[in-house]
Amino acid sequence: MGAARNFEKVSVACQDVVMKDHGWEFFQRIGAPKYVCAPMVDGSELPFRMLTRKYGVTLAYSPMLHSKLFSEDPKYRKSFFSTCPGDRPLFAQFCANDPETLLSAAKHLEGVVDAIDLNFGCPQGIAKRGHYGAFLLEEPDLICSLVRILHENLKIPVTAKIRLLPKLEQTISLALRIQEAGASILTVHGRTKEMKQQFCGVADWDAIKTIRERLTIPVFSNGNIRDIRDVQACLDYTGCAAVMSAEGLLADPALFAGIGVATPIDLTIEYLAYCHQYPTPPGIKKGHIFWILNPTGILAANVDLRTRLHHASTSEELESVVFELRARILSADSQPQTSQPTTEPTPQPTPTISEHLLEQN
Repeated sequence: MGAARNFEKVSVACQDVVMKDHGWEFFQRIGAPKYVCAPMVDGSELPFRMLTRKYGVTLAYSPMLHSKLFSEDPKYRKSFFSTCPGDRPLFAQFCANDPETLLSAAKHLEGVVDAIDLNFGCPQGIAKRGHYGAFLLEEPDLICSLVRILHENLKIPVTAKIRLLPKLEQTISLALRIQEAGASILTVHGRTKEMKQQFCGVADWDAIKTIRERLTIPVFSNGNIRDIRDVQACLDYTGCAAVMSAEGLLADPALFAGIGVATPIDLTIEYLAYCHQYPTPPGIKKGHIFWILNPTGILAANVDLRTRLHHASTSEELESVVFELRARILSADSQPQTSQPTTEPTPQPTPTISEHLLEQN
């Protein structure tokens, strides 16, 4: 795999509406991808995207990018967006509330990604304060102006991601307007913006199915995806072109490959290996380690390592914890357990990621 690349401005002047692939034609050109890695802040960065692609993801989105910062700040662009030759197809997602600023930001990635996606689904407080994401859902004129300016001025397609409005007919009306404004693909998260955290609830596949039936562009379904069985069930029930997963993939980056395809500890080590190829801040690495390992109970059974992981601040410290945890798992697998595992084992030399890669090759 090639080295990661950061991109500066690409100057392209578009005076007229650009003729380009649109809707189903575009979807087919990029391979009709069914298995999609969602845009996730501090989650869908390049190393994680590459890991999920190895295990079945056929389309990935960048983390959400702030259009004003991306258009104005070269340091922000360098820090928050990177890709590599194997990272395709790739959609870059922006949040925005000003059409001209959005267009300026998107121009930097024209010719670099396959499409620009617009975030109308983020329900978090920061989106409310910044006036973007799901807090634009009741401003259809603004939403359509954001979609339209990209559709009319970019050489690549524009797509969008929304949540449900309180009434289904409101959501259908908005979806039709987004389609009319020029969106090539619409992703529907089957929850309202109020359905988050402890109030998350179940995503509404019936609503997604109804919206899909009313549109003529591809619709992606998002929500209620825990393993590969849910993926197929969702495709069958909603009739959507693809299924997008966020938290399901964070917990199991091999979700689309099937159940039990790779162990959590091996997935963690593979992720860290990708981080060596594509440098990643320790804080983001730590988040992924917790996401993958916490649901398994491995960290709960090794309290000392969980504590070390919590306090780790460097890549070396994170890798040390992960490899010591792997050694304990291998040791436990190789001999019968006659008592509870100790939480204070004798320290052993810890291999590095580089040594692990040599072992695999």
